[in-house]
Formats: sequence, structure tokens, C-alpha cells
Amino acid sequence: MGYRDTLRDATVDARRDLLEAAVVLGAHLDASDGDVDDEMIVRALSTFMDARECYLASLGARYGVTRDSGPPSTHTPHKVRDLVRRFGLSA
Repeated sequence: MGYRDTLRDATVDARRDLLEAAVVLGAHLDASDGDVDDEMIVRALSTFMDARECYLASLGARYGVTRDSGPPSTHTPHKVRDLVRRFGLSA
């Protein structure tokens, strides 16, 4: 019986949820002009943003990644890019 890494499990779950939300949002955005439903796009975007926040929070808990409160020029884009490269995600 092995032990479970709850932080890693949360990150994996959050990543999966973010990917699923992105796929749904992409499907709505890729719909033909006659099939576009603004309310569904707003719901999908809201779900995506919620999943994104959960994913970022899970990374923060696991790796100590935090957002700076300074102006945009002092934010940590290099850390984010490093994480994107590290996990093979696309920016």
C-alpha cells in the first residue's frame, strides 16, 4: 500500500478539468456562424476561467508559484513560461 500525494493528485485533476473546459470552449468558438450561442460561449468561458484558477492554485500549492502584486512588468512571466515548457503545455 503506497501513500498518495494529494498535491500531485489535485494538480492532475485540475489539469484534466482545465483541458476539458478548453475543449468545450474551443468547440463553441469553432461552431459555424449559424450555430453560435452567445450564452453557451459565456458559460464555457466562465467554466474555463474557473478551471484555470483551480489549476493555477494547484500549481501554487505544489510548487510555491505565486502571483506578484506589482505592476505587470514585475510579474513572473519567466516562471510561467518555464512551467509551460516543463509540462509540455502550449501558451
